[in-house]
Parts: sequence; structure tokens; C-alpha cells
Amino acid sequence: MILVGCSRQASGPATEAAGDGKAGSLQKITFIHDWYPEAEHGGYFAAKMKGIWLGLGLDVTMVAGGPNSEIEKKVALDDDTLGIVRGDAVFIAVERGLPVIAVNSYFQHDPQGIMVREDSPVKTFADLEDRDVAMQIGNTWFAYLQKRYGLKKTRARAVTGSVANFVADPDWITQAFPTCEPYYAAKAGVKARMLQISDSGFDPYRVVIANKKLVARHPEIVKAFSIGAYKGWIEYCRDPLPIHDHILSISPTMESEGFKFSHRKMRELRLIEGDPAKGEALGEVKAQRWDELHQIMLDNQLIKSPVDRASVYTDAFAPSKVGVDPKLPPPAL
Repeated sequence: MILVGCSRQASGPATEAAGDGKAGSLQKITFIHDWYPEAEHGGYFAAKMKGIWLGLGLDVTMVAGGPNSEIEKKVALDDDTLGIVRGDAVFIAVERGLPVIAVNSYFQHDPQGIMVREDSPVKTFADLEDRDVAMQIGNTWFAYLQKRYGLKKTRARAVTGSVANFVADPDWITQAFPTCEPYYAAKAGVKARMLQISDSGFDPYRVVIANKKLVARHPEIVKAFSIGAYKGWIEYCRDPLPIHDHILSISPTMESEGFKFSHRKMRELRLIEGDPAKGEALGEVKAQRWDELHQIMLDNQLIKSPVDRASVYTDAFAPSKVGVDPKLPPPAL
């Protein structure tokens, strides 16, 4: 089996505690990632490794996620917990009454895509009709694609957490991140192509959410967390290799060249900073993007009724509001 550490399908959390002996006078915060440690979390590891959060008075414990991690519920149950989810998940959580709110963007554009072989006849999303697609069952993006492209006979099958099926079966189609699975498929001798979900019109932010009580009672903590995160991403983009070495030490399923591939793809696709010509930047959230996503969620019955967008996100902790220049250094790899 060809295992892929960043395939978004595994089980069991992992935790990296502070381990610095300075936590006694610091505010303790738990931060749940959306997957196991990987290059896509590089900015957060930089903020922790280089003591950026410590310098801002925070003792941040990072916890790895995975499928069925129920990050929204965990954040809702603990005032001192933050976590990473997609923007659409915030609408669903708020509609269900969970006290969570997006406080900044993690990625300006969600990396989620569908991977096919380079020579596959599947060239567009419409070509997925009457085919099997491996995915996490119940994805909102699949419901959107079904309606948008009339995919009445497209079948969802469980994703495996490995590129082994993709390598063995020329017709295997699977959800994937462009920053990861194509590298491991190519390493096994199979060239892949990606259909990026964001190109379909379904383009949520990937965001950091916080408990609303934390935001209301201790905005200074959320501000410090956000400043540290932004500075961590800037530091990671300036010098990613030490961060990769650290993550490799706690994520043995990954490898150095795979991390370099992930970093290059993140920068190539501008996942972190977005397109400056469109007003996008590290950490920013824009009302128009949230409004567009809200309408998509309603049109596709992903939420039952309108949700007050002020209860879904706040821009109070965006870089422009907390005094951080969001400009990233040029690609280092």
C-alpha cells in the first residue's frame, strides 16, 4: 500500500505540546489542525517553533485532526480552543447552533480537488457523470458539483487514504490536494491531473474558527493568536526548510521531497496569499466572498435558511486590523 500522509483520510489525533518550560505565566490555547502535521501547516509550526506565539503571551498546543474529527463541536465545547475548517462548515455549524465564528483565513482558496490520470478522458467536471469518485462521503462540494453540472449518475465511494488504488486502476478518480497526492502518484510512476473545486465556482476560504465566548470575552487572545499565525506564515515562506525538518520529525509518513513539492505548489497556486489584484491577502476575509458562499449554500440546500453572516465570520483580526503587513516573501524553493 502506498500511504500518503496528506491524503485527508486517516484516524486518530496527534498532539504537539509546548515543551518549553515557560507555560506557567502564559495563556493556554489549543489549536486543532485539519489534518496530520504537514507542509500545509508550515506557518503554524513556524509560529510555535520560533517562539512567536510565546512572545505574544500564548502557550499554544497544536492537535492534529483527521476525518470525523468534529472540529466545530470541539471548538464549541471549549472556550480556549481554535480550529481549522472550510468556510462552508462554519455556515452549517452556526445554523446548527454551535457558538463558533471564523476569525481569519488559513488559505485564501481551498485546495480541495479531484485527481485523475494525465491521459484520463475526464477533462471537466461534467465528464464525471456516470463515474465513481473516491471522496469523504457527505462533502458539500460534491452536492454543489452534482447540481452545477447535472451529475445524476456520478457515484461517491469511500476514499482510502492511499494512492495505491489510483496507481493500480487507470479509471480510479479521487479527491486530492494538488500539494500532495500528485507527488506520490508520480513517485509511483503515474502522472496525474487535477480538477480544482475552486474553478467550479465553489471556492470557500479555509479558515480558523474560535469559540464565540473567547472572541467576546478575550479578543486580545484571538488577536495575539492571529498576529502570531500571520508572522509564522511569513517566516515559513521566508525559510521553509527548518520547519519541514521539524514536521518530518513528528510526521514519519511524509518525506523531504514531498514537503518541498507541497511548498512549491502552495506558492504556485497562491493558496496562502491569494491574488493581490483581487484584494486577497494572507489572513484576510472579504464580505463578498462570504456572501457568494452563503448564496451557494442556500441554492444547494446545504443550509435550510439564511444565516446572519455577522455570526459566521469577523474581520476584526485580519492583518490590516491587527497591524501586520500580510505581504509574503518571494518563493524560497
